[in-house]
Amino acid sequence: MTKDKIIKAAIHQYSMVNYHGATMQKIAKEVGIKPASIYFFYKNKEDLFFAAFQKLLESHFKQMKGILDKAKDRGILEVFQSLLTGTVAYHKSHMQETNAYISLVASPPAEMKHFLQEHMETFDTWMFESLVELAKRDFPHLTETEAKMLTKQFVLLMDGIFWEINLYDEHTLQEQIDQANKIMATLLEGIQHEK
Repeated sequence: MTKDKIIKAAIHQYSMVNYHGATMQKIAKEVGIKPASIYFFYKNKEDLFFAAFQKLLESHFKQMKGILDKAKDRGILEVFQSLLTGTVAYHKSHMQETNAYISLVASPPAEMKHFLQEHMETFDTWMFESLVELAKRDFPHLTETEAKMLTKQFVLLMDGIFWEINLYDEHTLQEQIDQANKIMATLLEGIQHEK
């Protein structure tokens, strides 16, 4: 339990003051333990943050897989819509982790860059392959290149919405989501007419 509290405090501190500002002293104070106690679980700050970032990224990946698993038997437009709305809902309800995630992706500590790149490549490959497969399922006439292009267009929209989570109020963010959904619906209508 203490280990989980340390991880949570590390993520919280990182979300507020980034890697260099998140000291072992501040983390220990937030948990209510002495700084030396952290070293019982983690050999140094890098080891602690590696564990914290791993938990943060794995939690995000697990959530995305869950959203896709629930939607994968629906049409591709509903899959796209579920991923978009589910991602936003998850991140809005976990703002501390989201702020840490945004900070980590935008300016990763040099010590963590390689780990982050590996994780992002794994995530991107999974997302891309899953969506290409579903696009080809619903539109068998699509070539591999066309299915990949459709997926890239969706991922571009989803990335844009993700980066807007902290910028807009609920109403404006929902308008952005609605616009992204309309764009995907229009693209899919065009593909439908090509059959």
